[in-house]
Amino acid sequence: MEKAAGILQEERAGQIVIPRNRAIQTHGVHVYANLMDFNSVLEEIGIETVASHRRALEFLNAHYSACDVLTEEFGLQRVDFHGPRLHAVVLAPEGIENEAERIRIAIAFSAAFRELVAELSQKHPEFETRVRIGIDSGPAVAINDGTRSDAEPLFIGSPANKAAKLAEGDDPGIYFSDRAESARAGGSLLNVGPLSSITEAEVLAKHYRPSEDKEGTGTLLRDAYDQVEARLIKSDNKTFGSEPSFSFHYKEPPLSTIKFKDHPPSNAIRMELCSIFADIDGFTAYIDAAIISGTVAQAVANLFVIRRELAAVLQEDFRGRKVRYIGDCLHGVLAEGDARQTDTKKTINQSVLTLGALRSSFELCQSKLAGLQDLGIAIGTDVGETPICRVGLRGEASVRIAASRATCHSENEQRRCDGSQSAIGQKAYAEASVAVRRQFGGNRIIDNLDYPSAQMMLGFVPDAEQNLALAEPNRSHGESSLPQRSYSR
Repeated sequence: MEKAAGILQEERAGQIVIPRNRAIQTHGVHVYANLMDFNSVLEEIGIETVASHRRALEFLNAHYSACDVLTEEFGLQRVDFHGPRLHAVVLAPEGIENEAERIRIAIAFSAAFRELVAELSQKHPEFETRVRIGIDSGPAVAINDGTRSDAEPLFIGSPANKAAKLAEGDDPGIYFSDRAESARAGGSLLNVGPLSSITEAEVLAKHYRPSEDKEGTGTLLRDAYDQVEARLIKSDNKTFGSEPSFSFHYKEPPLSTIKFKDHPPSNAIRMELCSIFADIDGFTAYIDAAIISGTVAQAVANLFVIRRELAAVLQEDFRGRKVRYIGDCLHGVLAEGDARQTDTKKTINQSVLTLGALRSSFELCQSKLAGLQDLGIAIGTDVGETPICRVGLRGEASVRIAASRATCHSENEQRRCDGSQSAIGQKAYAEASVAVRRQFGGNRIIDNLDYPSAQMMLGFVPDAEQNLALAEPNRSHGESSLPQRSYSR
């Protein structure tokens, strides 16, 4: 296990760069910001349209830009963006003795971000949203098994997970974990619920509101807003004057051939597809225990194998496309159809087969890798029109996006599940075959759906049989021996 000092790099200001295939121990403050009103931006007159999807991507692009600029101004490290959630971490000043100072920086950033979004919402109503922020502090392990152009930074352990959960809720504000509140208050738990609006205003008034002293910290928020405003100059057609315009086209399946670098906003994909979220259940507790016991290297190696195996099942066996890893969760998309349109029923059948194959491959990993017996995998899917592109922030640091009601619903379906369950969204359920609806039942959740079970559910219909031939015969959901990929890499 390596310490963070001198290893984590800042190749470009504000964005963390983690060396590949290294496990780095950190003690930082994790900040998750949730743009609460994103879902309402996705719809227009009650349905998703080309216009509403264009507006949703512009919405994300604007707020991603605001967060990126502000993290740079405040000295945070941006970890990743996922839909309406933004993740950043405060790593400096290092040392347990400086934890309270890192929390103070996180509070200042959070208050400034909420203020910046409020001002942005006032001047640009199309970007209006409430913001809820979660903050936690503590030990975590930083890893990255992505490539230079497709970085996959990840902080595993409870602080990031807890901050993300605190950012979920119906009320805006800044919310602390007990651990962060205790460190902030010198061992006491003074704050119950969100940071008070009075305290939040005092933070801004004392340190970060514009002042006549252009050399002082009072210029941070103003400078950040001015930079964001400069990027949001509108042209007559309501698209960004200084940003690329979002233009959509249909892509003939399979989606496994998508190269995100070829799909900037001006060449975005928009089509009906199935979105899949597969989350390793119990992994945060597993990593926390590994940190305590000193077995992080084994835990990280296991995670690398599982993530790559799940991505290979999706992309190589079922012709889908991984969008990103979100911690210990895989987000992917898939579709079946021709050059003109998606075949909805075939796509749902393929999605059901994929759900089963993901579980079978995960269970095989469990049987071959040590220490995974208490883990499970929770999987959700739904279908719908979805835009796919790469938002152009900082060149190589741009963000892969697949954002729609279907992606939001598939993630919510995954959250409904425990480690032995798979769930299907309402739209996919309504469009599915009678056999699929019967097996998933009225609550749209099924227990222990592995690959053989998915085959039986579909009754070996011709479309399913044709797709089965795509699977490698030595995969865990194939017809013969155990897969080699999951334990020989």
